[in-house]
Amino acid sequence: MKKQGLIVLFVLFSFMYILNSLTPLLADDYFAAFVWPEGVRINGLVPGNAIRIASFSDICESVKNYFLTWGGRIPGSVFRQFFIWQGKAFFNLVNAFMLTTLVAEVYWLSHEGKVTFSFNPTYLVWIFFSLWAFNVRFIDTCLWVAGSCDYLWMTVLILAFLMPYVRNYFDESVFKHNKIVVAVMLFFLGLIAGCSHETTNCWLVIIIAYWLYTSRNKKDLQTWQISGFIGFVLGYALLILAPGNFSRLQLQQNTGSLVMSNALLGNKLVELVIILFFHFILWYFIISFFFKFRNRKHLFVCRETGLYLKTAKLFILIACGSGLIMFFIPSNGLRTSFLNLVYLTVASAFLFRLLERCGISFFDKASKSFLSIIGCAYLIITMSVSLWGNYINYKYWNDIVINLDKAKVSSANIVIEVSPPPTSRNDKWLLGSGLHLVPIPVVNDEKHEFNKMISIYYGIKGIKLKK
Repeated sequence: MKKQGLIVLFVLFSFMYILNSLTPLLADDYFAAFVWPEGVRINGLVPGNAIRIASFSDICESVKNYFLTWGGRIPGSVFRQFFIWQGKAFFNLVNAFMLTTLVAEVYWLSHEGKVTFSFNPTYLVWIFFSLWAFNVRFIDTCLWVAGSCDYLWMTVLILAFLMPYVRNYFDESVFKHNKIVVAVMLFFLGLIAGCSHETTNCWLVIIIAYWLYTSRNKKDLQTWQISGFIGFVLGYALLILAPGNFSRLQLQQNTGSLVMSNALLGNKLVELVIILFFHFILWYFIISFFFKFRNRKHLFVCRETGLYLKTAKLFILIACGSGLIMFFIPSNGLRTSFLNLVYLTVASAFLFRLLERCGISFFDKASKSFLSIIGCAYLIITMSVSLWGNYINYKYWNDIVINLDKAKVSSANIVIEVSPPPTSRNDKWLLGSGLHLVPIPVVNDEKHEFNKMISIYYGIKGIKLKK
């Protein structure tokens, strides 16, 4: 089983590496190639003397301006600009590793926080299936450089931070005699993890604080628990109290984008329906579990049954709380639903683990076989079509990049028009990708902010997509 599990992880890593390699720089990635100009919003008008990131000092200057102008997600901003500077090839390798790590972390958390390399391969496939099939914005959160650094990477760090807390929750004797080095490490990990996601970390602060309070009453409070929590709270304070948040808020107030109009409320309701549609299977399993076993608690012979149920409920609470906050924030929440998905996946994994420990089968054999066949068929089809469709777009965009470099060398003072991509939304076979086809960076409007940033990035006058 150990070898089979490691083989599954290697296959997932290889697939994600290829998919990352076929994904070009998108949207904010071009803006991140430059030192953030003072007082300029993201993808705003970059001055002609904009400085390309070429050193760590440039990154520090850029992150400072971002912190003062736009927001507090400092770690994600640092990662994003570092990898744009170092090159997409390096990012492809590391990002594939991060998605593989996320799958392993969900597995470890549901297995009482134990970090081991003896994996059940079926569990790993199921976890990846959840992150692949139920993610409304897989490209935005797991392939796009800017989105991955903010969502995938920071989620991996948050789950890594939670790992020792979950491990200690299931076994209070663990980590009791750790040295001060562990406390210092947890502090800095908490500091980075806390400075990541506004809609989920607020709930984690409350949950961990309550757990520390109960540990104190039992006289079981440990140094590493306190230091990690302090670091997490400080990181969250940096995230929320960043001057850029208030600057951004003022800009949105001036443009009227903070007003919850009837049209915006309608969009929010549509958005909610889309998210619930994608997460339906997870919610169906979770709700069915609690209804099915509400009067059959005698079946759970595992002595840690209460711990599994409480932990699963806490992760469900975080997912619901994050979704609730995003519903009342007048900005697109489809990308943020990735966070809800991860916490729902962890909660489902805890319930699966409890059933496994107690020898209970949730599905009968026929249903289990049918669902396995459907799931495997979906993975095979969507992964295959995604690779082929993205390869076609990769070749198309790579040729355009070569021409852009030539235009820069020849100092062509013309707006470059690029032909439409060979793949189209009208190509019905592309539906088989399951919304995993990466778009090209260029749009029709020459004056669009993304096209302007591509022009500045490649040093040309302008670029647009032919209609």
